[in-house]
Amino acid sequence: MSTANKTICKDVFGNQFEVSTKDLNIRVGVYAVILSDNKILLTRQWNGYSIPGGGVEKGETIEMAFVREVKEETGLKAVPGSVIHQTTTFFKKDADSPAYQSHQFYVTAKSFSGDIKNHQLTDSEKNYTDDIPEWVSLDEIGNIKWRHSIDLREIIDKYNQKEDK
Repeated sequence: MSTANKTICKDVFGNQFEVSTKDLNIRVGVYAVILSDNKILLTRQWNGYSIPGGGVEKGETIEMAFVREVKEETGLKAVPGSVIHQTTTFFKKDADSPAYQSHQFYVTAKSFSGDIKNHQLTDSEKNYTDDIPEWVSLDEIGNIKWRHSIDLREIIDKYNQKEDK
């Protein structure tokens, strides 16, 4: 939530921080929505689950960042499909971290291959990644600790609404 001068940012645990709007950093993120056999591939982060993905680096396209992030966080080689959802969130990792206005794109995988692992994590990602990614049944998503800025059911609903995945 944002007003002219102040913005409320949240962390992955739901804590809220009021920051000056002029201090927000702009961030573009891409997140991989990879489903197979009524399961979704999720990363293990912050003692819970999140969706693979992260920030788009300078000089990268959304598609390039998708491929890189999926490889780093899951070990899979993936081909980006369609953007199924876009949203803007405001976040901080913790009280002492910078504040971000994050423009997030959720992209399906046309195809993927390889073995699931996370040996290519960046040093930053190693600070909050708990374990290797895993396939989680869509029937079980209400029972997991979700550590992402928007609700997983919203992402799955957008996936199911998209004709060209």
